[in-house]
Amino acid sequence: MTAVLTVVHLLALEGFRPGRAVAGGEPPAALVADAVEAYGAVGTLAVVVDRQQRRITEGSVRAAEARSLRWLADGAGNSPVADRAFPTASMVKLFMAEDILTRARAGSIALPATDRDLLREMIRRSDDPAASALWVRYGGGQMVRDVAERYGLGGTGPPPARIPGQWGQAVTTAQDLARFLARLPVIAHPEDAAALLGWMREATPVAADGFDQQFGLFGTLPGEPGVKQGWMCCVGGQRHLHSVAVLGSTVAVLLSEVPRSVGYDAARAALTAAGAAVAAGKTVPSHR
Repeated sequence: MTAVLTVVHLLALEGFRPGRAVAGGEPPAALVADAVEAYGAVGTLAVVVDRQQRRITEGSVRAAEARSLRWLADGAGNSPVADRAFPTASMVKLFMAEDILTRARAGSIALPATDRDLLREMIRRSDDPAASALWVRYGGGQMVRDVAERYGLGGTGPPPARIPGQWGQAVTTAQDLARFLARLPVIAHPEDAAALLGWMREATPVAADGFDQQFGLFGTLPGEPGVKQGWMCCVGGQRHLHSVAVLGSTVAVLLSEVPRSVGYDAARAALTAAGAAVAAGKTVPSHR
């Protein structure tokens, strides 16, 4: 989050105090440290824990501004790794869905029901053919650029120009993904944010390609979190496994990278241990 916010943002956003313990549990920085320790030395892990922002509709401009300044915070992450660019794998599908829904609502594109169904399957089942069809149909890398500009994601960008169709090689950071998920309810239209988060809550245990999606934060957090999982091999000789979740007001992001010689089983076990450490610290309940 930037240090300087417009009055519009101040009216719209509410974060949480730096270092504040979450709902009877550990403060964000402690959750991050626990996740890193639990992950171990199998590879590289980027972790961010933040709190989702919400629209503020009550009270005066002055009161809203004071409340936002009092509560706004960045959460916590294991910088500098949390600011390092990783290939997105299927995390880019979140950006694609937000951009397509936003443009359809603005009337700049027509979104038939069949393509909206593809959006849902792209998120809940991580359907790659659906993502590929939508990538070609709705502008490819420009979707990533537009979301990065709209949400202020300085470390996020499209795939390299030499491989424009390889959407999984778009790049992002753990901080950017946390920022995107934290700001989603106040930047996207409320109905579009609700749709995207709802599809995340519908995530299936097995993906469209048969990959077991229950790793990282999926299956370790209590309740009904909204999750998105990603996996890919092998960019730069590395295997990538990612997991993000929104539970109540809590946003958690885990991006991981291991050498190709490390199999998916070991990578999954390490990321799941990190997710379990976040879950053990207790998460923030929904705003009331």
